[in-house]
Amino acid sequence: MNINYIESESISDDYVSYQITNEAGEDIGTAEGSGNKNGEFVSIIKIYNPKFQRAGLGFHSFKKVFDEINSNYPISLIRASWHKGGEFKDFEEGMSTNLLIFQRNLKTMSEEESVFSTPTGKWVKNIGYKNYNLLKNTDEEVILNFTK
Repeated sequence: MNINYIESESISDDYVSYQITNEAGEDIGTAEGSGNKNGEFVSIIKIYNPKFQRAGLGFHSFKKVFDEINSNYPISLIRASWHKGGEFKDFEEGMSTNLLIFQRNLKTMSEEESVFSTPTGKWVKNIGYKNYNLLKNTDEEVILNFTK
């Protein structure tokens, strides 16, 4: 399957944003990322079309925006922010997939296992970010920093 990344907003050297489609023009999701001179990176990857979930497209999209930002602002820290409500109100249980998986797995796994069982946790570990610092953990929001 060919994936198309269509610029959805003005792209600069510290911010990228794409609409993700396939060769048939079907909407798959969105990918965006931003970085800064301090080496911090934040991304939001949404594969909202269920037909394309769990197919590796999330990681592919994450890696694309990571690599683009990293080429201009070398990344040393990845910030993850997982929320309930708002833009995720229409997702399963009204929260981001990461928050849902983290909270579910925390019932039977250690904190570290739960962090790295999420899509973001798997992606960052795959590119060498194996350490995390849990900054906030509530029912509504989890914020973490990942480092190498």
